[in-house]
Amino acid sequence: MSCAGGTAAGTRIWTAGDGLHLDVRGLECPGPLVEVLRTIDGGEATTLIVHLDQEPLLLYPELEDRGWNHEMLPADSDGVRLRLTRLHP
Repeated sequence: MSCAGGTAAGTRIWTAGDGLHLDVRGLECPGPLVEVLRTIDGGEATTLIVHLDQEPLLLYPELEDRGWNHEMLPADSDGVRLRLTRLHP
């Protein structure tokens, strides 16, 4: 299984009306996990929309430990989208 991109080479990050977006499609494992955690640990965002190649099962316990909730969003044809929300901003 392949993993996708983040703020490393090939990562895209932007702000839209629904929050901060992080596209980690195309990154090698564990790049997507590392980039998502780096972004949420940065403390700036309270909502993060993450674009991934596949469902990040190893990310969920890390989110819980850090006080973040996750919600699966309707996906594009090329991956998975999650909305991450800080439980206690």
